[in-house]
Amino acid sequence: MKLIESKAEYIPQEEGLEGIYKIIELAGRTAYHSLDKITADSAKDFVDRMIKSHHGACLEHGTVYLKVPVEIYREDEHEWSYMFPEELPWVSLDCDGKYWYVTTNFRHILEGNVGVETMNEYLCSPTESHEKRYTMRFTCSRGISHELVRSRTMSFLQESQRYINYSKERHGGEITFIKPSWLNTEGKRKECLLRGDWQAEDWNYAEDIFLEQLDDTESIYFALLDNGYSPQQARDVLPNATKTELIMTGFSSDWRFLMDLRLFEKTGKVHPDMLDLMQKAQKAMQEAGIWEDIMSKPSKFD
Repeated sequence: MKLIESKAEYIPQEEGLEGIYKIIELAGRTAYHSLDKITADSAKDFVDRMIKSHHGACLEHGTVYLKVPVEIYREDEHEWSYMFPEELPWVSLDCDGKYWYVTTNFRHILEGNVGVETMNEYLCSPTESHEKRYTMRFTCSRGISHELVRSRTMSFLQESQRYINYSKERHGGEITFIKPSWLNTEGKRKECLLRGDWQAEDWNYAEDIFLEQLDDTESIYFALLDNGYSPQQARDVLPNATKTELIMTGFSSDWRFLMDLRLFEKTGKVHPDMLDLMQKAQKAMQEAGIWEDIMSKPSKFD
């Protein structure tokens, strides 16, 4: 087994249609541990397969910025006003009297029958009039990921325990667990017993039992696989401490609300592992230069 620290990373989206395709592929392949299959020209084929299989969750991670002239936006043939009503949580609109500035996701474009060709006519780089969408990748415990996916207005893709077989070499050949923020020991029990030191100050019995339990869980998981059970059956023995990778994409206002809840604790104390992860997310956002935009959004608690 392996024990690692949690991690938060900002995933920027490249320009244009190719940038949309690439971030969709990255999000989708994260779920199946197939990032090694990404090549310079694999993104479009991946997206086409997701469209054909109606795997809309992947498509949501592609952010679309449109700049549509007012006279075009009002034409019935495009039905822009029906496609982008302001009350939809996955649409952000602004208008300066000359243009409509639309931010949405690639899934909404396709399901609204706008089509890639029409979208491309008005596709643009984000302007000051667009609300930005940002993508983060969290490496965290399953327990913490269960709390994060409650942010219903965001888009998610998560490492799949149904299909990933952790015993395979391409998946590491072992199970990775997240080291809890409260865990101080690295496992001193055997060392203490060998030297006959039952009163060792560095021996925390409860923490050692926790580590041994994770080790035993890995053995049970592998035993189930060896006896013909599938990964989706064997996963039932895995604990909340199991490592997962979670891709999250949302508007800057969505991220502000999440930070209010999970970093600034506006509704009460959060889980210490969540606080640790959000502090790492804050640092990643600051380094990427997006923190100021997120914090510029009004807080729902003010």
